[in-house]
Amino acid sequence: MPSEIISNQFPLVAGFGSSVLDILERTETIELYGKNPVSHQIMQMGGVIPTALIVLARLGVPTELHTVIGDDMLGNKLLSILTYEKVGTTNVIKNSSMVTPIATVILEKDTRTIFFTTEGFSKQFHPELAASLSKNASYLLIDGHNAPMSHAFIQQARLSNTKIILDLGTPKEGLDGLINEVDTIIVPGAYWKTLPEQDPKITAKNLLMEGPSTVIVTMENKGCFFATKDEIFYQPSYQVTAIDTNGAGDTFFGSLAYGLICQWPLTKTAQYAAAAAALSCTKIGKDEKIPRSENEVFDFINTHTA
Repeated sequence: MPSEIISNQFPLVAGFGSSVLDILERTETIELYGKNPVSHQIMQMGGVIPTALIVLARLGVPTELHTVIGDDMLGNKLLSILTYEKVGTTNVIKNSSMVTPIATVILEKDTRTIFFTTEGFSKQFHPELAASLSKNASYLLIDGHNAPMSHAFIQQARLSNTKIILDLGTPKEGLDGLINEVDTIIVPGAYWKTLPEQDPKITAKNLLMEGPSTVIVTMENKGCFFATKDEIFYQPSYQVTAIDTNGAGDTFFGSLAYGLICQWPLTKTAQYAAAAAALSCTKIGKDEKIPRSENEVFDFINTHTA
């Protein structure tokens, strides 16, 4: 059932992370050293945190993004997307010495290839940005691409009892030091597959002992494990014919945060996040794939099997 919370009663959700402009292209085949025609070409928001905030903003949750981008044409494009999606941009810093990152996403039949960089963002340090975190934020979403700044945001969030969700993404310098400072971590395959322990359920239990109250280990189309001190359960994936998996993890993150904000039981939150991620894979481009209502996701749940 959809949430009974009225949209204007949602608390503020803040986010700090890398913001990237995605250039997405779909082709039937890639011929190296040759010319390759594309069937789709889309310029869209990239980065797990801004995309997760868009997921929330579309559901009526007030959001505020804290990030650093270049003072350039690409940065202006990112700001226009965020403004269109009603994500707050008051705390976006435009740095003239930084180039706004681009990610090139190539979709070829059942495969996805991404070329990206977050080097410029990871070297930024702006203490005033962390100090701007609202005391009214109920949740802070972070990605760890800039560990020193992420730590500063965590410290600021703790002053106001703001809950913190960290997406581990891929292994990064200083990332492991953030795990014991946050409430919830999302552990995608790109991270846990680099660990000595290759059993995702055991990995969830191990990471839980490092400090977070909730650990979610995701396994793409094979589902995910949710672990707390009281329970551990498996949420299967919904089976779909995927045409664009780019952004599915971002959609999962935003939908997970939505369920937590709505104070749903964790099993319902897991089901909703898994369904939203699967639904997103059936559409091309984030404008189409990010749900615009709860009902869109619940209708999907009612007509698909996990």
